[in-house]
Amino acid sequence: MSRSRSGVAALMVLLLVVVLYCSSCAGEGDKNIVEPEGDRHSGNVFYAERFSTTRLDDGSTLLQVKVPEGEKIGIEYAYLLVPDDMDVPEYSGDARVIRTPLKSVTCENGFQVTLIGMLDSFDAVKGVSGKRRVGQDRVHRMIDKGELATIGFMRGLNMETMLKLDPDLSFVNVSSVSSDLFEEMMAYGLKPGFFCASLEKHPLGALEWIKFVGAFFEKDSLAAAIFEGREQAYLDALKAVRDIDRKPSVIAGYSRKGAWSTMGSSRWFVSMLEHAGGDYLFKGQKLDRGHILSHEVAMDAGMQADFWVNTHFRVTDLDGLLQEDERYGLFRCFRNRTVYNNNNYRFDNGRNRFWDEGMTEPHLLLEDLISIFHPDLLPDHTLKYYRHLQKSVPVSEKTQ
Repeated sequence: MSRSRSGVAALMVLLLVVVLYCSSCAGEGDKNIVEPEGDRHSGNVFYAERFSTTRLDDGSTLLQVKVPEGEKIGIEYAYLLVPDDMDVPEYSGDARVIRTPLKSVTCENGFQVTLIGMLDSFDAVKGVSGKRRVGQDRVHRMIDKGELATIGFMRGLNMETMLKLDPDLSFVNVSSVSSDLFEEMMAYGLKPGFFCASLEKHPLGALEWIKFVGAFFEKDSLAAAIFEGREQAYLDALKAVRDIDRKPSVIAGYSRKGAWSTMGSSRWFVSMLEHAGGDYLFKGQKLDRGHILSHEVAMDAGMQADFWVNTHFRVTDLDGLLQEDERYGLFRCFRNRTVYNNNNYRFDNGRNRFWDEGMTEPHLLLEDLISIFHPDLLPDHTLKYYRHLQKSVPVSEKTQ
């Protein structure tokens, strides 16, 4: 009887040790993880919700993209990536075969160009939409020298130029607004690369599109290494706001044509504001055409907001802000001079680097925002992408 009781006791001790060990392992692995909204994907895509990648047994790779089309969300576009030295395998699904690595591509925006450059594949870029949506100095110089084609974008896409270039793939940014551009491109025999990074809900989900691009260039390992390094830096930055007890209120955008534009405040950026310890006053608001908010609602929020970020792209001081709309002088954040614009870091040609390069450095954007909302948490941080708007003339004189 005593032997039986001692055996049970030993078993219970063993089980307790196992439970404690497993619990400690789980806690150690999860303590720095910021879970993306929704379920984590299987495979190597963890934050992005708009694409998945699957390595097939035959050596090909299946990429699936989920994009919105009109009011229907979740329509999939699939690519079967097949290395040049491999026969095209039999595949029963509806996927467009793409030979890899890509040798020629076109890009619609600077973020795509930056990702390709980070993967040491810039030479494959044969055309871009133009200087308006791509800011890189190198690209502008090549356009001026005729070394890089200008293809236009959306309804202004120059099909004649595109057909002459005949790229292996054309990266096209997908927004929440429906368009028949993709069907038109396919009708011409062009291959659109559906690029949905701006629709992601998590900042690391937007950056994770480097894996999508990397798959086309057979740079999967490099893409994963770059992502993992910046993911860890982002998670490390989050530790600074782990114990905050107050979230200051924040607005973003500017007055435009009788409405308020939140252009640039994508879902991933709104999430970043929350991650930085801010309370975004426009969250939950119904936006017209994706980015337009009622002017009355926005102005009311401006009267209350502790901080204002991402003002008009041209503005570099408070005086310039008042020139855009004198009513800004009534905002609490204007009076308290807690207004910050995301145009501090620029290319030599004057174009803003925030969208071309900032999206690839979410950890630095996060640190900027944390230091703005909670300056005591990162006292030694120097703003990289954001500038603190100062007065160029006495505020009292401009608001009387």
